[in-house]
Amino acid sequence: MLYSDNMNWILLVADVGTFKGDVWLALFLYVSIMVFAWAKGKLGSPEVAILYTIIMMFLVFYQHDVLIWLALGLYLYQTYGKEIFKG
Repeated sequence: MLYSDNMNWILLVADVGTFKGDVWLALFLYVSIMVFAWAKGKLGSPEVAILYTIIMMFLVFYQHDVLIWLALGLYLYQTYGKEIFKG
């Protein structure tokens, strides 16, 4: 079996250089920096914050990648939603 659902993350990494891959990489970097900054402030130790960030990024980006698009959609709606529906 050459392809399985568990290998989706390899395809996402291999997609770098395309528009989708570049957007995915930018979202990954932005979210991981935000999670690390939050975790460092809450957990106190940079080592524990790095471990927490790695675990969260694996779970969110590679196991439940729909959550990233949902969060991005909610952010865009919160930021620009009122102007879109003003008419």
